[in-house]
Amino acid sequence: MLLHTLSIYGALGITAFGWAIGQLFNWEVGQWMPYWFCAALLVYNADRLRRDPADALNIPVREAAAARLRVLSYIVLITSGLVLLVLPIVRHDWLTLVLVLGGALVSLNYSIPLFGFRFKDVPLLKTFFAPTIVTASVLGLPFLHLGNGGTDLATLAVGSLRSWTFLMFNMILCDLRDRTGDEACGIRSLPVVLGERGTRWLLVALLVIIEALALGAWGLASDAHRAVWGVMCIIGPLYLGGMLFAARHPRSERFYEWIVEGMLFLPAIAVLIGG
Repeated sequence: MLLHTLSIYGALGITAFGWAIGQLFNWEVGQWMPYWFCAALLVYNADRLRRDPADALNIPVREAAAARLRVLSYIVLITSGLVLLVLPIVRHDWLTLVLVLGGALVSLNYSIPLFGFRFKDVPLLKTFFAPTIVTASVLGLPFLHLGNGGTDLATLAVGSLRSWTFLMFNMILCDLRDRTGDEACGIRSLPVVLGERGTRWLLVALLVIIEALALGAWGLASDAHRAVWGVMCIIGPLYLGGMLFAARHPRSERFYEWIVEGMLFLPAIAVLIGG
């Protein structure tokens, strides 16, 4: 429970996801992995520390655990924030410092009204926000420092779109679980707007798109990465389709904490198998 309540498991998943993307696009991303890990810890712990009535309805077990671990959560939040601030200064990496500070402000405004409103309360934005921010982070930092890494632009574009749709699948599935609480609290996520049936059909369509993009990336990839994309073409639909099938019926919070968040590790597993 500690791994999930303090968002350590999810932060590791995002970091592993970013590492795998770096391998596929020929980027040496080791220097940015601490940023991805600490940024996830900062944002998710800040979200947990701010009480939200929807969370009490959607994830009561984690909400109760978060209340017990508030002191630890504050420690994680402060420590991760210090790392994000100090590390680029020590490295004299001013571009990363500006990007990290700007990204942190935007990300924290998701659940804390720093700009006078929360992004979570903007209709539909709740569903699109996290996948877009994570994709921008894992792609933006290395791209702005290293360029395309020798990867042709077509492969970069298809692989990037596949990354975003992959993360969207994760978010929509979680928002489908949260639909009752979000609707009760006036949060207009995509599943709230589409309803359960419409959301499930959207997830099926998104699964087809994710697989089509993976096949496209496999066809475009260089010989060095074709095996990795081939593995993703196999394990992606099996894992995501299995989750979608399992989520036909109500599942425990453990299912979403371990299995749904666990899909973030799939690209890294594919790199290790196919690389």
